[in-house]
Amino acid sequence: MEVRGDTLWDGATPFASLVPSPNAERAVSLQLATPVVLGRDRVVGIVNALTAACVPVLDVGDELIRHTARHAGWTGALRAPLAAPTGAPLTVDPAAAVQALLPGTEVTRRGFSRSALSLRATTTDGLRLKVKVPDRPDVVPELLAAALDVAIGVRRRFGRMASGVHTIAIDDGAGMFDDHRTLGSASAGTGTFFLDTSLACADAIAEARLRMAGRRGVSATPSRPWFAIDGVVAHEYWHNLDTTILATPTVYLELNRELGVELGVETYEHALRGRESGAPPEWQLGFQRILTEVSPYATTNWRESTAELFKLWWCRPDDRPPAPLIAAFGAQLDRFYPPPGAARPQT
Repeated sequence: MEVRGDTLWDGATPFASLVPSPNAERAVSLQLATPVVLGRDRVVGIVNALTAACVPVLDVGDELIRHTARHAGWTGALRAPLAAPTGAPLTVDPAAAVQALLPGTEVTRRGFSRSALSLRATTTDGLRLKVKVPDRPDVVPELLAAALDVAIGVRRRFGRMASGVHTIAIDDGAGMFDDHRTLGSASAGTGTFFLDTSLACADAIAEARLRMAGRRGVSATPSRPWFAIDGVVAHEYWHNLDTTILATPTVYLELNRELGVELGVETYEHALRGRESGAPPEWQLGFQRILTEVSPYATTNWRESTAELFKLWWCRPDDRPPAPLIAAFGAQLDRFYPPPGAARPQT
């Protein structure tokens, strides 16, 4: 591949346009000419061409492009635009690479195993989390840092309510079957949730893209600057948080009622039943809003639906407001579980 003017060419074929980005000075983003599957070889070609063309700042969210660029010496903060290399790329061990992306957090390797990489993250305010991943050369440090960043953020925001999670385990099959069909799963009562390697390992990400061949999954996908792993961590963390809501009847009933008000039905559960035969028109309309504003997976049951709502509320972009249902859900979380330092409203 080669950059000519403001176009990235693949031989004689225009592959992508270099579009100015407002997110950093002199930054450009890539706008693909046609939808393609970005595998490892193609990504290497993209990064080599951009490096050779002396592009100063690259603002992309694609996990493989970012990982390849960082290996080539491009630098930048977690989820932020990447600055072009200024010298030879450095070889950094995974713990140091993750720590560099999490200011205020010490990241250390726990023990040494031929098969597993275990990292312990300790924040300056005393929070501790562990991430375990197969010890393989394609592990993406930025994605490990992103998973820890979301988990630490949820823990700070919800305090003791979120204290039950202490380990993020990444493996093939997300702790279940080795078929890569399950991206995440929460193990109740163990303090661990599992993520699939296709969220954190470059080769597995590339293989997953080929399997999907451009098809979208049924779960919600966070918008930039968030990664896919951010959304799955938030979703699975909700399965720890929602136990408190389910155990508090007044909060559970009021949350369902207020979400129902947003959808024009008596309770949120009525909207979830909107595809049933004979469902009233208002239930059907509420169901369609869940499908449109959240995801197909959010129509399955209450726990998965609220986990999808939480994912999109937590991983919401700063440059535009969330969908009305997502905003209503977040307003109720702030009402019943105010941010630290905020006064709890009277009910």
